[in-house]
Amino acid sequence: MNLDVAVVGASSAGLYAAENLARAGRRVAVFEQQPVLVPARRTLIVTPQLQRVLGYLPDAAVVHRVAVMDVASPGARVRVDLREPDPIVERSRLIALLAERASAAGAVLHLGYRFQAIAPAPEGAVLTLRRADGTTATVVARAAIGADGVVSDVAAAVGLDRPLVAPIIQAEVELPPDWPAALTRVWFDTDETRFFYWLIPESKDRGVLGVVGDDRAETRVLLDRFLARQGFRPLAYQAAQVALYHPRLRACGRIGAAPVLLVGDAAGHVKVTTVGGTVSGLWGAAAAARALLCGGSYAHELRPLKRELDVHWLMRLFLDRLDNAGYDRLVRALTPGLRRFLGRRNRDEMAGAIWKLPLYQPWLLAEALGLLLHRPGGRPRPPTDRVPVAEPK
Repeated sequence: MNLDVAVVGASSAGLYAAENLARAGRRVAVFEQQPVLVPARRTLIVTPQLQRVLGYLPDAAVVHRVAVMDVASPGARVRVDLREPDPIVERSRLIALLAERASAAGAVLHLGYRFQAIAPAPEGAVLTLRRADGTTATVVARAAIGADGVVSDVAAAVGLDRPLVAPIIQAEVELPPDWPAALTRVWFDTDETRFFYWLIPESKDRGVLGVVGDDRAETRVLLDRFLARQGFRPLAYQAAQVALYHPRLRACGRIGAAPVLLVGDAAGHVKVTTVGGTVSGLWGAAAAARALLCGGSYAHELRPLKRELDVHWLMRLFLDRLDNAGYDRLVRALTPGLRRFLGRRNRDEMAGAIWKLPLYQPWLLAEALGLLLHRPGGRPRPPTDRVPVAEPK
C-alpha cells in the first residue's frame, strides 16, 4: 500500500488531519488498533472555539450548552456569565462524525491495525502494522502522523518524548431539581487535588461530576468521597488519562526523508489549566495538515497554538503554588469588571487576554510574581516542571 500520508490512530485529531489532507487530494489512510470504532462515552465541555477551528459546529455531537460558570474555593464563590455558551459534547458522537467526514473526503479507515515500527524507505517511510488476526501489513508513506494518544508508540519509535499524563474520572449523576441547566461549577481544594472538581450538565436533569488527579488509585477514592459530601449518587463512571503539555515537548520528527508529526494527546496538545484537549488537539491537527500540504514547517504552523498552550502552562505553574487560602484570595479577586472581561473570552484564547488581567486586578500580577519567584517551602514541584524521556522501543 502506497500513501501520501499514513495516520496512526483514529482519535479526533487524527481523523480531522486525515479529512483535511484527503480533501486536498492526498492519498490518506487511518490505521486504528481497535477492531471497531466505538469509543467509550465521555462528556466533554469545550469552548466556542470548536466551531472556529472546525469551520462548523458539530451539532450531532453537541448534547447541551452552558452559559454560567460557578467557581468555588473553600471560602469563596463567584459566577462568571459567558458571552458565548460553552458546548457540551459527547466524545463518541464527535469521533463518529469526524470518521464519517474523513471517509467522505476520501480517507480510508483501517480498523484492527496496531502500529509496530517505522523505518526509512526510498519513497519516504515504511510502517509495519499488526492486524487483529495476527498477520503483518506494511505501508509505504511519504509522511506519517501519530495520533495514537498519550502513550504514543509513534512518538517512541521516532525518539520523541511522550507527555506526562494525569488520570481523570467523572461520574454520571442526576442533577438536583433546582440545579440551573445552564450552570457548570468547579470546586478548588488543594488538600485533595492540585487541579479541581467539576460538574457539567449534559441535560436539564443529568450531568457528570469529575476530578483530575495525580494518581489513578487515589482519584476514584477522591471522587467517591466528594460525591458523598455533595449528595450525589454515581450512575456510571467515565475515566481516561489525559496528556500534560510542556513547552519543551517536540511534535515533529523524521524517519529518513519522511516527516513524522504528532497531534492531539500524542503531542501533548492539552491545556494544563483545565486538562481540556479537544479543541487544541483539532487545532494542532489542522496545523499538521497545512504543514504537509504546503511542505512547510510544522513548528511554524503550530506557533499560535504553542503560544496559547505556553500561557496555560505558565498559569498552571502559578495555580500549583496556591494553597486553599491562596485560592480564596484568587476567587475573591474576581471583581465584577474582571468577571465581565473573562466572560467575553474563552479558555482557548487566553494568550491574548492574560496580559490584560492586571488592568482589571493589579493584585494578580503581584501575587503571581511573588509565588513564581518564591515557591513555598515544602510544596512539591509540579509534574509539569519536567519532561520525561521517551521509552526506547
